[in-house]
Amino acid sequence: MKSLRVRLVVTLCIAICVLWSTVAAWMFSSMRHELQSVLDDRLVASTRMVAGIMGQFSQAQVAAVGKGTKPADLTPVIARDGVACEVSLVRSEVEVLPIARTENSPGFGEVEELGFGRITKGGKPWRTYVLEENGIRITTADRIDVREHLVQSFAYAMVLPFAMALLGLLAITWWVGTRGLEPLRRLQQALAKRPPQDDQPIQVGQDIAELAPMVQSLNALLLRSHAALEHERRWTADAAHELRTPLTAIKTHVQVMQLLFERECQRGDKAENPALVQMRQSLENAKQGITHMHDTLEQLLLLARLEGTQGLVSQHLAGEDILAAFERACEQSQKNALSKGYASALEAQVRPDALAVWDACKFVLPLPLPLLMCAVGNVIDNALRHNEGDKAVDAVIELAPTQDGIYVHVRDYGAGMSEAECEQALKRFWRKNPLGQGTGLGLTIVQRIIASADGRLSLERAEGGGLLVRLFLPAVVQDDSVAAALLNKTLGSKH
Repeated sequence: MKSLRVRLVVTLCIAICVLWSTVAAWMFSSMRHELQSVLDDRLVASTRMVAGIMGQFSQAQVAAVGKGTKPADLTPVIARDGVACEVSLVRSEVEVLPIARTENSPGFGEVEELGFGRITKGGKPWRTYVLEENGIRITTADRIDVREHLVQSFAYAMVLPFAMALLGLLAITWWVGTRGLEPLRRLQQALAKRPPQDDQPIQVGQDIAELAPMVQSLNALLLRSHAALEHERRWTADAAHELRTPLTAIKTHVQVMQLLFERECQRGDKAENPALVQMRQSLENAKQGITHMHDTLEQLLLLARLEGTQGLVSQHLAGEDILAAFERACEQSQKNALSKGYASALEAQVRPDALAVWDACKFVLPLPLPLLMCAVGNVIDNALRHNEGDKAVDAVIELAPTQDGIYVHVRDYGAGMSEAECEQALKRFWRKNPLGQGTGLGLTIVQRIIASADGRLSLERAEGGGLLVRLFLPAVVQDDSVAAALLNKTLGSKH
């Protein structure tokens, strides 16, 4: 993921390094030339100073010094670190007699060229300057590696402060970038905490010139999205309401026709007439189709009410009320299964089965009783509809082991669904068998109810076949130490 802050810091770092490197290269080249000139000037000045001193002696005195004597030490005269000096008496073109030198002088007797030069002595390169006056040759020199060391020291003196300044600048830029992007973080937090039904304009960032256009565009987008969703919800609700009345009338007329048909059949022996058998089957199919359409309309109306509600957490359930909603949902689902001719049985369990534990823990679910019954009932209805064989559908409600909510598990022993089908099952009007029973809205409604309470809905293929549906509803726990100990003890005994 790209980061504006990282991009800003990296771009600034590259720009500074490129600019400073260009300036540093120019400064280094100029400094190197200037340093070499200064050091050469030092050699010339040292040479002329020694020449001035030697000029104070007469030719006889200089000649007397050179007769069989050891060269004098010039170190006290030229007290300069790194500068070597040697004074020689030139007797002829081939004879040069050293008469004085500094302690660090390696000997420059073979240097003949006047002015600046370069020699190697003892494996070390030297920069030399030779001056010859009145038969006296004065040679001064300093080591080139010492000069290079001075240049490197100057370069380090340039690089180290720059590196420290660069690190400090990057830290300041990072801090400034963080502070500068703080409005974006506040905007992100405001959007994350915003309820889906909230259509109020966003105020965060309106006072910042760079963010104001984006916030205004975002507000316009939210307004259009809310209007589109509201239009869809109203259309669904209005269509369902408009269709309910004529559908009820059609259902009534079909039922009347079915009663009249049965009465006519009882008057005479016409039950075996193929036309009457086909008519009876047609009336039965029409009745089933009307029932299916009626169930679909009721589910659509419920879904429209759920999606248009601004706050589903206006009521709460706790303790005994939670169990009552679960038990009533199981009873209604069993009655609906019997009325529709489903042969599957239902086994409902409560864990722990001690009501005192539920009341002591003071679990509070942010859901009204009808919505909890609707969610549990729709899941159980689906399980009873698709269950196969002699095994009963299992429906279990239990306290979460972490004491942060409740779990509802519903497991059937039908054909089950694949992982891809489990994802598709939460979409509206999706049915595994398009020709089968059901509206394709049950799990969509369950998901909407569970999401309104910040819960979770999951579908997975159960071991041994069938489908396992898990509902988790977080709850506010207001238990004391005694209730918590009772809960842990009860749950421990169940496992």
